[in-house]
Parts: sequence; C-alpha cells; structure tokens
Amino acid sequence: MLHSKNKTGPIVLVSKDIQYTFPFGYAYIAGYLKQQGEDVRVLFRPENPALYKRFAQEIIDLKPLVVGFGTIYPDLYEVERLIKILDKEGRDFPVAIGGQMVTPTPEFAVEVTGVDYGIIGEGEIIFHELVTALRNNESPLSVKGLVVRDGQEITTTGAGDYIHNLSELPSIPYELFPAEKWLNVGRFYTDLAQPHWRYNDRVIPIHGGRGCPFICNFCYHHSKPRYRAIEDMITEADMLIKKFNGNMLYFGDDLVLSSPKRAQDLIQAIAKLNYKIDYSVSCRFDILNRIDDETLKEMKRTGCRIMGLGIESGSQRILDIMNKKITVDEIISGLRRLKDVGILPTVSIMVGQYTETMEDAQQSMDLMLKTLRDNKNIQYAFTIATPFPGSELYDIALQKGLLKDHYDFYKRFDSVKQMSQVSVNLSDMSNEEVEFMRKKLESTYIQERNKIIGSKVVKVENLRKTAKIADSKIRTRIFNRADKGFVKLLKETYVKLYDSIQINLDKLRLKLFGLDY
Repeated sequence: MLHSKNKTGPIVLVSKDIQYTFPFGYAYIAGYLKQQGEDVRVLFRPENPALYKRFAQEIIDLKPLVVGFGTIYPDLYEVERLIKILDKEGRDFPVAIGGQMVTPTPEFAVEVTGVDYGIIGEGEIIFHELVTALRNNESPLSVKGLVVRDGQEITTTGAGDYIHNLSELPSIPYELFPAEKWLNVGRFYTDLAQPHWRYNDRVIPIHGGRGCPFICNFCYHHSKPRYRAIEDMITEADMLIKKFNGNMLYFGDDLVLSSPKRAQDLIQAIAKLNYKIDYSVSCRFDILNRIDDETLKEMKRTGCRIMGLGIESGSQRILDIMNKKITVDEIISGLRRLKDVGILPTVSIMVGQYTETMEDAQQSMDLMLKTLRDNKNIQYAFTIATPFPGSELYDIALQKGLLKDHYDFYKRFDSVKQMSQVSVNLSDMSNEEVEFMRKKLESTYIQERNKIIGSKVVKVENLRKTAKIADSKIRTRIFNRADKGFVKLLKETYVKLYDSIQINLDKLRLKLFGLDY
C-alpha cells in the first residue's frame, strides 16, 4: 500500500461535475471530516478526458494526505483512467474510493482501478478513521470497513461503522460546493420539452433519508432505511432558502414519501414556512394509492409541483418479476389523481427485464400512450434494464452464466451508452429487439406528445433549445477567454440578455401549457 508523504496535507475529494443533483455523499463526508477538524478540499472532475492530465497536476500540487473518489458504478471507468494519469505523474499519496462503485464488489473495484483503499458501505466514519490512521502513521488494516491493496495482495478488514441516527449527520459545508454548480437546476432542463422545471428555478436540495424498505430486482440501494426528522429538514430548508434566495425544494432521497404519515408530516411542516415555496418529491404508486385525495390537494396547495415515480413496465407479469409490489391499475389511477390535483409526474419505463417478451414491451407502450393521452404533462424517460452489481438481476446473470465474473460485466458495460444499449440480456428478446423497443418507446412518446401539446408549444420549445445551443457556442468561443475590461462588461450584458430571452420563452411556453410561471 502507498503511504502518503504529505502527513500534514489536506484531504481532497474529487467529485464528478455537478449536473441536476447535489452530491450529498461527498457533502456529508466533507462535513464529517471538517467536524473532526480536518482540512478538506473538493475538486470537480472535468467532463472532457483531454483535461485529465492538467487536472491530475492540480491534485498533486495540493500535496494531499489522501484523495477520495466515490459515486455510482459508471464512474469506475473515469476513476481508473484518472488514477493511471496520477500514477504516471508520480503521485505520492494514497487514493481511496467508495460508494456504489465499490460496495457490491469491493475487491474487484480496488483491483480494476488500481487504488489503495476501498470503503465498503457508508463512508463518513470509515473514511475519517482511515484519515486518522494515515495521519498517525498507523496501519490502515486496523480500520474496519476497508479493502486494502498492498501490491497484488488485497485484504478486507470486515464490517465498518456507520451513522445509525441521521439526526447526527454533520452540517453540509456548502462553501465547498459553488452555488453556480447546483442552484440553477432549471437551466439544465432547457433542452427538454417539459413544464416541470422553470428556467429561473433556484433549487435547494434537502436530504431526508437513506436506504429503501423495498427490494426491486434492478436496484442496488439496499441499506437499512433511516430517516431524518422532518422538523430538522425544514429548519435546514428555511435557512438555505434565505441564504441562496431559493424558490424550490428538491427532496433527494431514494423514497421521500415512504408512507402516508410521512407525507402528511412533511406537508404540515412546509405549510408552516412563512412564504410560498415549490417542491419536488419521490413516491411509489402503492404508497400514492394510500394517500387520500385531501392530502394530495394539500400537497398541491403547499407547493408540490413535481412527483417522481417509477412505472418500469406496463406488464403486470413483469412488475411482479421486478418485485415492484404495484399493479397496472394503481399506476393508471395514481397518474389520473395527480392530474386532477395538478401535480406534475415524472416517470420511467425500462425494457429488457428478466424474461420480458415483445408482448410485455408492447404493454408498456400501450400504458404509456394511454396515460399520456390522458395527461400531456407526464414526463417519461426510457431505459434498458441493466444488472448492476448489488442487484438481484446481477446475481441472476451470474447464476445463469450470462456473466462469467465481475470483470466480464465491466468489459461489456458502456458507461456512455448505458441508457440505450444492452450490456447483459436477461430478457426473452434479442439485443436488437430490446434496443429497438426502447427507441420506439422514446420516439413514439415524443411524436405523440408533440401532437398533443400542439405546434405552438413545440416551436417555443425548439426556440429554447436553439438558444441554449447558440449560447454554449458563444460562451466557449468568446467569453471563456480573458474575463476583464470590455470583455467582462460585454459578457455581463450578454448574460442578462440571454437570461431575459429564456425567461420570456419560458413564460410563453407555460402559458401555452396552461400553467403559471
């Protein structure tokens, strides 16, 4: 194992660049380390791999005690690439990785990336204990919850500790996560034809729980469900709304409305805020089915704009195989009830589930068209079932010989085309049929939706996309140069003009949708 030469150096956490969602995993680890008196730096990995060498030098120049990476499985590939560059540039500090990229297959993750330590499970306590061992020149093998690589030898140290009571989570050091990277979420969605997000949304992320009590066969989030006190969440929300001038709350748990009771408690707490705020939550159709109409109306009255739900399939047979514990009738009823109260749904459908046939996939198509024609404001996303490590589907793929080992999946999985390409086919369709049905679902949805929303809305949406593309080119070619003097003044004037154009297009499209801005 590599011992750091920088015993007094900072801890550097490397996050992928923020898009859409706030990186709570990094944020809580950073907060926990700062709470323990550590010097923590957060860097954001460039999207362009051509910039990795320069970025690697930026990390090396900080002379860190240890560097930490950690997120979902697809990032293993970029971490491996960046570690090789760091090694080539002569790193003299250890690297640790964690998160879903590690926990299901820890020894493999450490081996394939070439890092020194892998953290199994939730990382706050374990990573801090590793940092303490490195600072004090003690053996990391004494720290529970690690996979330790020493040359070709890999050792697992056993189960580590985690924060059992989420009221004990540390404060998030928002100063380490520049607001321009996570606050203006609505602007990320400018090129999507949907009424859910506004260009001027300033979205405050609020974390309320970890784990999920349900076990869907495609999911790898199986930690014990724990929840923060809603009073703590709303106190935090109130502070952040005022600090960042927010207008919307995004509750970013795996399952926000875990029960009708928690839904009611959340509504009551939001209602006590002394100002209007919109918010987005996640739910399940079986739970939605148990939330009464009055509660839904109260959710809308208190600002619930968006509810995210997983449909996954229009075939009851496939829903049962997934362990979704919901019915097609609950899906149809739930979407109709959300329409009636004015809450905007975002939903997803996957193709290529275990034993799925073309007939099953067609039932998903039928359900999508039926619900869309009933409510034009349903935002659909379409994916291909992928057996990620840690899921039941992954175990099935190994048992049936569809995968030889962890490295076999690593070679097959395409982290760029993950949403639209078969990596391992568990269905009763051919690869071509699975990919064809996903593409057909998406294209049919777009065509049908454009027909329903009307040509005027489509034209406005296209203008928004065109403006965004043009803006990207202008900023890259003109304003990414010297930011001073006349150029700075020109840039400020241009940004105000561009924002004004997008806001007015936004207002127009929502008016055409029959919604308020």
